[in-house]
Amino acid sequence: MKNFITKENLWYRIQQLIILVLHLVLLKWMFYTLTNSGSFSIAEVFYHFIGMSIMGALLIRGCAYWARYHYLKELNQKKS
Repeated sequence: MKNFITKENLWYRIQQLIILVLHLVLLKWMFYTLTNSGSFSIAEVFYHFIGMSIMGALLIRGCAYWARYHYLKELNQKKS
C-alpha cells in the first residue's frame, strides 16, 4: 500500500480519480432521475435517460481511448 502513489504512476492515479468522479456523477444523475421520475413528465424522463446513455457511452469510449493512448505511449517509450 505504501507504493500506491509513486512518481511514476501519479498520472495514472489522477486519471483513475477523474474516471471515478465522472462515474459517480453519472450514478448520482441516475439516482436523481429514478427517484424523481414520478414527478417528471414522460418527455423529461426520456430526455434524462437519453442524456445518461450518451454520457455513459462517452465515458466508455473516452476511458478506452485514454487508456489506449497511454498504453501506446508507454510501448513507444520502451522501444526507444
